[in-house]
Amino acid sequence: MSYQYDLSDFKRYLNDKNSKYRVDGLIFWKTTIPLPIDLFNRIFNESDQIVTDYVYQLAASAVVFSHRDSFESEFSIAVTDLPKNDLKKKNKLLEGWLTEHLPSNSAVPHMAYEVADILGLGNFIFSVKKVAAALQHQGKKYARIFMPTEVRVLFNRISDVDSVGQDNTDMFGNIIADRYGIYRAGFGDALVAIFNGLLDFRILCSGRGDHLNQFRVITPLIEDIDVRFGKTSDGSLWEPGYEDDHYITLNSEHPLVRNLSEGESQPLAEFLFFLGEFENGQFSETNKKLIENLRQEVSRSLWIKHD
Repeated sequence: MSYQYDLSDFKRYLNDKNSKYRVDGLIFWKTTIPLPIDLFNRIFNESDQIVTDYVYQLAASAVVFSHRDSFESEFSIAVTDLPKNDLKKKNKLLEGWLTEHLPSNSAVPHMAYEVADILGLGNFIFSVKKVAAALQHQGKKYARIFMPTEVRVLFNRISDVDSVGQDNTDMFGNIIADRYGIYRAGFGDALVAIFNGLLDFRILCSGRGDHLNQFRVITPLIEDIDVRFGKTSDGSLWEPGYEDDHYITLNSEHPLVRNLSEGESQPLAEFLFFLGEFENGQFSETNKKLIENLRQEVSRSLWIKHD
């Protein structure tokens, strides 16, 4: 099965792996667990940041387990209890310890760069401060971090790390939940399935040394109209705005926008620009509300159709 690195193919990839992972309207289902599709999409669209956090958690686990005696003597915390937010009280000491144990010729930064490479992080730059921050996360422990086979091969080059990633491999669901402030019971399992699948998907689409080719619509260049790409406040396909002059924002996360070619996006952007201008020109609150509701309902219907 051939895939390219985009949101629709990631959904197809998950469904191909397990037919119970599916999208139904505005819900992503992980078997019987429903997850809002906008959250699913956001995780994918912000995956560079999330996967970077993952690489730092790998590096953090590697350095503390490979220097277990020194760490436990210095901080009186068992490495099997890490990560742990009690370390926030000793951040300066922790950064000093990490600097000592992560010289430039250390195997751990080298491993981190190789993992970042196969996961498609083209601009990864190793930071001791970010390793320290990773160690201060409070949640599930390093025995439960997931590693695809290709990552495990690189990780195992570090000595004395055999007990990392040998349990339920569900650690990162907790980290993603914290990132987005999600604490609803049951979501954790869905987040784990999405993230673990995302790592495999990035490796499949990347290839060593060939970073991910992200597909994004090009802003249409149309004379005399101001069209901007970004998030809309209510998730609508478009949203009018006014600074010195009228403009519209096209929702870069809406599936209709993502699936348009530049040639197709130009007439749509022009049409929505003048529709937004009409909305901006209404003085009646009743009319404004009517048009706003129309914009939201049309956007929702188009999202379901094109997702």
